[in-house]
Amino acid sequence: MHDPRKPRPLKPRTLQVLVVDANTFSRGLIADILRSLNVTNIASARNEDMANTFLIERPTDVIMLSWEEGDSIDGLSFVRQLRKNEHDRLRRLPVVLITAGLTRQMVINGRDAGVDEFLAKPISPMALSQRLEMVVETPRPFVDCNVFLGPCRRRKNPADYYGAKRRAGERVSERPAMIDQDEIAAQTPIRLIMAQLRETCAHLRASRPEALASTIEQIKIAKGIAIESKDHTLHAGLASFESYVGVATPLGQIEEPALNTALTALEQLAALTQNYAEARDSVAIALGKAIQKKLAA
Repeated sequence: MHDPRKPRPLKPRTLQVLVVDANTFSRGLIADILRSLNVTNIASARNEDMANTFLIERPTDVIMLSWEEGDSIDGLSFVRQLRKNEHDRLRRLPVVLITAGLTRQMVINGRDAGVDEFLAKPISPMALSQRLEMVVETPRPFVDCNVFLGPCRRRKNPADYYGAKRRAGERVSERPAMIDQDEIAAQTPIRLIMAQLRETCAHLRASRPEALASTIEQIKIAKGIAIESKDHTLHAGLASFESYVGVATPLGQIEEPALNTALTALEQLAALTQNYAEARDSVAIALGKAIQKKLAA
């Protein structure tokens, strides 16, 4: 078996990836996006015990850990235990943490636990591909000392640091900084309006009367963007969501779990371009079922 910390060319079809996620839908979505990137050897685990058993029994190159605070999985505890594993190769495996709650403090906590790279939800396929490249082609050196066990924490995520305080001998002249594809994806018009829509929908739950009008207006803007880009799947999803908030809000029947599920699905549709058909279909089907169930209630 190769050293997981030895740089090598990324060959998606030979890569062995383990997806760890307590949420069945999210777990399947990540697998769909990986398949769209030509990663075919994908396994999944819904809890720490399943993940640990798989890691012992099957060869793995990268762990994709999808985790939110409040999940049944304790993501950072899982990573800490992995870094203490008695098997040297397992404790050195690269870990990419995928989360909707990606904050500066989360990055600090994750780095301290031993996470290699971070990816924000909704998942951009280009950003996911970039993270795979980073952990396979330019993995962080592994640090094993009495105060820390895990990948080197000095590198800025995702671009390398080439400033004056970089260790002597490590500086690379005229090397261009890596552009974060996650940040680029988040600045598209549809992603920006979806971010505004989520903020406005928070006021629906607080029963602020002006929130419904603002929500409907932002949905119409998003539908217009979907029409311009001929994205019929996203347009249909937005129309269903419009029906839900239009019916449930005046009746005081807006439910936070349903609202959050629908927004998460719409955000993921907005993040997936139309050439990721299989992943988009999974999201659209789940969204349609969730909204139909609530409208029929």
